[in-house]
Amino acid sequence: MNKWIIASVAAAFAPAAQAHEGGHGEHGGHAPMAGHEATPAGPTPIATGNGGAYYGAPMPKSVPQAIAEVARKPEAHTAAPQAFKGRITEVCQNKGCWLVLEDNGSYARVFMSGHSFSVPKDARKDAIVYGTLSVKQLDEAQIKHLASEGSKPQPQELQIQATSVWIAGG
Repeated sequence: MNKWIIASVAAAFAPAAQAHEGGHGEHGGHAPMAGHEATPAGPTPIATGNGGAYYGAPMPKSVPQAIAEVARKPEAHTAAPQAFKGRITEVCQNKGCWLVLEDNGSYARVFMSGHSFSVPKDARKDAIVYGTLSVKQLDEAQIKHLASEGSKPQPQELQIQATSVWIAGG
């Protein structure tokens, strides 16, 4: 009997609690109480289009180069920013601040320029990134750091400092 009374009382107060939590009740859109701040939903795309979502800065028009092609002669692609394409196989599990773009067994680690944006941590789709390619030799500390973020880094890898990322499907 007591559990029915408790359930009835809880049901009576639920709408008031929801209105308070949502900030749309009688009090308008006031700031949440301490400890009730909204948790960010994650990376927000700057735009959607072409069947996907764009993160970072607007992407310049460019014909993307496949990572496998670029890996054959990386020095031919390091002079200026350009677009690269592949499939996302890894994403930083701490902040979404880097991803690995793979194509036919070749890969490049893509860093979001200056940590100025991030991508969804669960992204595992085709992607196009726009940025500057380089060949990097990683030291032991960098390898350990990347491994702590969910990666399997190699001592030498292609890296892209990206200003824009498009991910298929969003």
